[in-house]
Amino acid sequence: MSEQVRPDEAAQALAQIRQQQQRVIDLAMLPTWYWWIVAALVVGLSATVDAARQRPVVIALAAVAFALAIAGLTIRVVLGAWRRAQWRNQLLGSRGVLLILGFVWLVVGTTLGIAFALEAVGVRQSATLASLVGAAVMIAGGPVLTRILRRLMLDNQARGR
Repeated sequence: MSEQVRPDEAAQALAQIRQQQQRVIDLAMLPTWYWWIVAALVVGLSATVDAARQRPVVIALAAVAFALAIAGLTIRVVLGAWRRAQWRNQLLGSRGVLLILGFVWLVVGTTLGIAFALEAVGVRQSATLASLVGAAVMIAGGPVLTRILRRLMLDNQARGR
């Protein structure tokens, strides 16, 4: 004999499923502290470039250290989230990828534009000053991007994508 599920029980079960899906998506989000650390690393690299203008070996070593630190930090955050919950790439979708790329271009474009403009007018610490602006954009915009991506993923999940 088959047991009938009451509408309120079905609604409650669906609500629990959605809540679990939200938890998985939340585990995949970048924490706010990530943006602060990346911003600090960018400013540190820029300050090194400004201080060591005539020493390319110092700049190269700083660039390698920067790349390793960013890669290590990102791998740690992503793998940590992946271990706690596996998510599907379809949740992010092409719109999410475009939002991420747009944010990267905004930060990089703003930083480089300011750095070149400051350099053109003879400001000595142009890279550092420009990266401070880029860091502020990252610190302010990173969590906003994360919230937008979370909402997008939840919408995609609700639509069954």
